[in-house]
Amino acid sequence: MSMSLRVALVGCGGMGRHHLDVIRTLPNYELSALCDVSPEALTKAGEAYRVSDRFTDVGEMLDAVELDLVVVATQTRGHVEPTIAALERGVSVLCEKPIAIDLAEADRMVAAAERSGAKLSVHQQNHVHPGILRALDMIADGTIGDVALVRGRNKAGRKSGNEFMEMGTHVTDMMLRFGGAAAWCSGTVWYRGRLADAGDIMEAKQMSPGDRDSGSVMGARAFGSYGFAEGIAGELRFTDYARTMNTNYGVDVLGTDGQLAVRTGGGNIRESLWHLPRPMEGSPAQIADWRLVDLGDVEEPMAGMYRRLANAIRAGEAMPCDGATGRRALEMIHAIYASHLSDGARVPLPLAERRHPLEVAATQGA
Repeated sequence: MSMSLRVALVGCGGMGRHHLDVIRTLPNYELSALCDVSPEALTKAGEAYRVSDRFTDVGEMLDAVELDLVVVATQTRGHVEPTIAALERGVSVLCEKPIAIDLAEADRMVAAAERSGAKLSVHQQNHVHPGILRALDMIADGTIGDVALVRGRNKAGRKSGNEFMEMGTHVTDMMLRFGGAAAWCSGTVWYRGRLADAGDIMEAKQMSPGDRDSGSVMGARAFGSYGFAEGIAGELRFTDYARTMNTNYGVDVLGTDGQLAVRTGGGNIRESLWHLPRPMEGSPAQIADWRLVDLGDVEEPMAGMYRRLANAIRAGEAMPCDGATGRRALEMIHAIYASHLSDGARVPLPLAERRHPLEVAATQGA
């Protein structure tokens, strides 16, 4: 392997170009090839980032160019095939979130990595966010006592059906960092002031034409309760408030001796972690008791993902948010749908049914 990791990008849209902006600043990466089904997008990105090897077919690219890493930055429906194609050739993959449309696809991707020995990581960059990492250290040091509840928070600004499937795994991945693997889920989904039903299932682009293609969706508000190991409870709330509020986005971790609040969407990484030195908030007048935690020197999360990827590929270190973890984050989202469609019954995790719960329900109702 060369000193620099030879990387190719699949998907030259907005998110793909964001990856390219980061990659070209990193000393340990060499941008070797681009791939997109759109010749126009391919030409635009190739000229902007000075990449001459350009392809419209993933297999052709993989056979023509020697690579260490493929970044899959397509929309969700396009994740599975290029990921498996690269893994089967022994090339490691960083796949955008969520890992796949459903768990059956995710299973195929994880199995391909296991067979080949190549690395699979899912780009849940908050997995290595400085606020998350420092919060984990504080919990290990006993700062807030025993963890009792992990609460996930959304940005809002669109119906939960779209935000849930497009951004939800960012939140569930953060919850997994503090709770470990969830053992069960109970979920409820609302639409137009009532409980959603199978007749409300639609494609993401139907619910919001300007949004990304993230498969089948349902509902405007979604709520989930989870049971983690060692008595830790989980709570996830996706509301459909009209206004987007990035500073609401993140997780709360409630312990027996205090609380931590991590906000990963506010833009200022150094102001992402807050500590309350008591287990209950008290009255609204006591909000000033929250204290900002000094994170010291911080690393931009996306750059942190790529640095860890290099260490994993070169030195065999653990992959940040590996395929199995990314699959678990998606499963927590699907479990809310599965539970809701079973009248809110508590469903065990992992889910026995690997197909998308909404697609199963739509087929049964047809």
